[in-house]
Amino acid sequence: MGFWILLLIVVGLILSAVIGGSRIASNNRKQPKIERIGEVVDKRVDWTEGSSSKTFYLTCEFENNERKEISVSNDKYGLFVVGDRIQVTSQGTWNWVDRVIA
Repeated sequence: MGFWILLLIVVGLILSAVIGGSRIASNNRKQPKIERIGEVVDKRVDWTEGSSSKTFYLTCEFENNERKEISVSNDKYGLFVVGDRIQVTSQGTWNWVDRVIA
């Protein structure tokens, strides 16, 4: 009996996460894409001691002096240095960063 209750709870949590993720993705797809050019002004890595999980961030500054910190993948993080010009594409809560070669 206890096994079935635990199994039902686990399945419910998984379904809840999938449905929640689908809602966020659906909402993001409805948002307009906004492209802006900025400059990398800082980089940082955030990790919890004793954990192998790391999150990589770029802080970029746009022409209107607005700053935004963007999470990037490990393989993209190494491609950027402070002072690089970048194109930031935002759609809802999603962000893409590409280096501007000029």
